[in-house]
Amino acid sequence: MKRSTFNYIADIIREYPTSEMYIKKREDELINRFQEFKDENVGGGRAQNKKDEGVECMAITLAEDRRLNNLKRNEEAVRKILESSDPVTRDIIYELYLRENCILTLEGIAQEAHLSGTAVKKRRLKFFEKVAAELGL
Repeated sequence: MKRSTFNYIADIIREYPTSEMYIKKREDELINRFQEFKDENVGGGRAQNKKDEGVECMAITLAEDRRLNNLKRNEEAVRKILESSDPVTRDIIYELYLRENCILTLEGIAQEAHLSGTAVKKRRLKFFEKVAAELGL
């Protein structure tokens, strides 16, 4: 696996605990867009039979927003692979990437899990490869 791909996936995994907040924030940005003041009194009053398409446009915007879709796709991929992985691999990923303040290094995790450092690296790489395959990288 290329180093840049490895780092990209590591960033996605590190953002996983806060991804729901990012998704909610982006949805709120799209739903509650800032609209400049429009003077609707130019040329007379309002049209009586004007159709309001605001809700339709918002639904289309939510469905087509690239940033929102990428956030959801990344969260789903990491969640799916975390759920399907074994407890030791889950602990390794949690200690290295999901924990707020990292305490252990690879060697510390290896000692806690009663594995060699190479075995821990292999499990981490296999997890990253599964996430990459899920994301289509």
